[in-house]
Amino acid sequence: MSLFLRIFLSFWLAAILLAASFFLLGKFSGAEAIERHEAILKAQADIVATLWLNNGKRATMHWLAALPLLERPQLVNQQGKSRMRGPRMKRNLPLKPVQPGIHRNKNGHVMIVVTLPEVTPALFLVRQLGPQQLHRMPMIYLLPLALIIISLVSYFLASVLTKRIRQLRSTVQVIADGDLSARVTLKGTDEVSALATDFNRMADRINEMLTSQRQLVSDVSHELRSPLARLRIALELAERADNPVTSLQRIEKEADELESLVTGLLSLARIESGQSQLEKQTLSLCELLKLIVEDANFEGQAMQRQVELMHCDSITLFADPVMLRSAIENVIRNALHYTPPDSQVLVSVLQTQNSVNISVDDQGEGVPPQALVRLFEPFARVAEARDRLSGGYGLGLAITGKVIQAHNGKVTAENRKEGGLRVTLSLPLNPPEL
Repeated sequence: MSLFLRIFLSFWLAAILLAASFFLLGKFSGAEAIERHEAILKAQADIVATLWLNNGKRATMHWLAALPLLERPQLVNQQGKSRMRGPRMKRNLPLKPVQPGIHRNKNGHVMIVVTLPEVTPALFLVRQLGPQQLHRMPMIYLLPLALIIISLVSYFLASVLTKRIRQLRSTVQVIADGDLSARVTLKGTDEVSALATDFNRMADRINEMLTSQRQLVSDVSHELRSPLARLRIALELAERADNPVTSLQRIEKEADELESLVTGLLSLARIESGQSQLEKQTLSLCELLKLIVEDANFEGQAMQRQVELMHCDSITLFADPVMLRSAIENVIRNALHYTPPDSQVLVSVLQTQNSVNISVDDQGEGVPPQALVRLFEPFARVAEARDRLSGGYGLGLAITGKVIQAHNGKVTAENRKEGGLRVTLSLPLNPPEL
């Protein structure tokens, strides 16, 4: 049941209980007793009128005298004088001439006056009720009792509606104190349960981001240590050597690697933080791929490797050309590093109804299945097939994953049956509707 429906029904329940409480209080205040005695008095008035008209005063008085004393009404005329012998009413009628109806006195007594039908001059039956007959509760007690009933109902409803929210708040406070493993355990299908599910998903994401950040800091520290150590060694050799050219060349190489590492880290940080905004525009995917393959072929010639673009039709995308080119180049260059000499890297394009898939196949040894899921994380390496000697710091594919994700696409990797690794970039074909 949804939270909206619960609140709606709770208000209805509160209104029903409030009405029931006032109904019960009305019974305790004497309303029910008055109605019952009034109905009895009207029935007696019909009998008395029939006796008065048909049998006269004597028969009427005899019938009234035969009634129990507590149920015996008084027969009075228009001026309020009793037509009966015996004990009179303890209280006088508040109105003269006598008027039919219910008359309340300040002392808590109630007098019920009923007219005898078809009797002329008019006669009336009068019944006097005391507080003990009304079971009347004093008004001073009615209002506090009603407030107590309303307060109890409101407290119950408020407790039911806020219990789940208090559980959610308790978990939020635990996480705010630093325990990121705390999760909300709420069952149901209402809005609060949906909020709890979203909160748990958010907590999982925050935990993953912090874990990834700590790992990234650790990896960066480790990666910086090696080139810095080699720089220090090269500087010491340069200071001792008569001809420091070789050492200076080594220093230049290490400086270039450090620059490449820092540049990759800055690019990855900008993409993850959202500071690198995409400048999307309509572009021809096939033309972009041709330029990337041409540059990659020029780079691969020195390693006796080639990159070939399979048949590509005219495909139009709405994307950032600079970021998308960088993402595709990272994948192709990665494939060039691991495909054997005298082999090819194949780039193919498959268009579906709503997306386009760009696949890059190399001829290397592939990647262990358990390492495929980490292939697009920063500094991810697979020692069996992709060691550090092949170059790079494991940031290229991580940047590719973030760029494709920013384009609402996804990146997957799988080992080919023929051997080698296949990386597939999936991008939406049509721009999202604004």
